[in-house]
Amino acid sequence: MGFLDKAKAAATDLAAKADTALASSGLTGPKPPGGGDAEKLFRDLGVLAYLESTGRPADRDERQRVTESLQDLESRGAVTSFALHTAPPPPAAGGGPSAGWQAPTTPPPPPAPVPTTPPPPPLTWMTTDGGGV
Repeated sequence: MGFLDKAKAAATDLAAKADTALASSGLTGPKPPGGGDAEKLFRDLGVLAYLESTGRPADRDERQRVTESLQDLESRGAVTSFALHTAPPPPAAGGGPSAGWQAPTTPPPPPAPVPTTPPPPPLTWMTTDGGGV
């Protein structure tokens, strides 16, 4: 038996031990029956809700079927979370630079006018009658 064969056998044995340890620790937990169906049903319900909210026809019987199926899965414990997957993350605590940019609620004030200096008074020593220096 070569080195690679021994390494492969050791890796397989280690993977089996890791699977056994995870299963006995309860970290993986049993999968609730119908858990995969819940995701499909939530997607279908989302499609039906989107169609309704955009003014397109959605089958009421399908909506009722999907809702009842989800209620059944929830009563059996197959639906464990109602967290939105696309919700924006909450702002960071402290409001510092790590809190992220937030749109201003009111527009900024207009810039202050730039002060202008009045033009100098006309030179009185210069006249157009030729009487000047």
